[in-house]
Amino acid sequence: MKTLLVPTDFSQHAFNAALYAAGMATERGWKLHMLHVYDGYYAVSVYPGVTGAAWAEIMNAADEQLASLIARLQKQFPSISVSGENREGTVGGTVAKVAAEKAIGLVIMGTHGATGLKYTMMGSNTYAVIRSSPVPVAAIPRGISTFLMDRVGFAVNYHPSEITALESFTELIGRPTDITLFHLYEKGKQEETKKLQKWERRFEKITSGSGSILHFTLAVSRNLPLGINRMVYREQLDALVMTPVDKTFFNRLFSKQLVKAVAHRPIVPVFFMKGAGK
Repeated sequence: MKTLLVPTDFSQHAFNAALYAAGMATERGWKLHMLHVYDGYYAVSVYPGVTGAAWAEIMNAADEQLASLIARLQKQFPSISVSGENREGTVGGTVAKVAAEKAIGLVIMGTHGATGLKYTMMGSNTYAVIRSSPVPVAAIPRGISTFLMDRVGFAVNYHPSEITALESFTELIGRPTDITLFHLYEKGKQEETKKLQKWERRFEKITSGSGSILHFTLAVSRNLPLGINRMVYREQLDALVMTPVDKTFFNRLFSKQLVKAVAHRPIVPVFFMKGAGK
């Protein structure tokens, strides 16, 4: 039986991600493990007066919040097992450690959205977890709490590890009804069409006889997040799957200048799978 690890800061946004994870766990018969991470060094440096009894009171409050969260989830999803813990450390490092210790199958956590004209795909904590986690990570955007997995998009960058990633995703989550594989390019459609046609045959072998409907598409885009956003709208996707194995591709997507929305509004969950050797 697999266990889903869900980091939380006790916010409503984090709770929505927990609901998404609980929905997945219920459907798959998995367990849920909640994790609250606190950085004692950061807290003391920012709030030097918070020491001794005051610090103990803060920790007791965190324990109470976690217990309340677990009880709330257990009541709403009685068919699954829900556990949890508080740990001191950095979010990225602690999540990676817990994931390894408890043989976690997938990390599910909320992203941090912004208001107005700017949108962030994920906050620094989510980014750190994706980079350090030994297992796949699902980033759940603001406002989404219901687990849906009928129509899934897979961003293709012609890397061999993407084959392994799709196999791992379907083994972990199950086979969606509809899978759209897409590649975004800046120029040279004829050359890209030939590449994708060759790639189609490799992916078709994975889905052969599975009942999944497979689509392949190309789209011109000089702005990667914007292009993915348009693809989400066009294909009406429930989720995206990405494999950050190609360093150039990964850096383009997650550079400081481009840590923005992979999808605009509504934003869909993004599953970051581990490629071969990751």
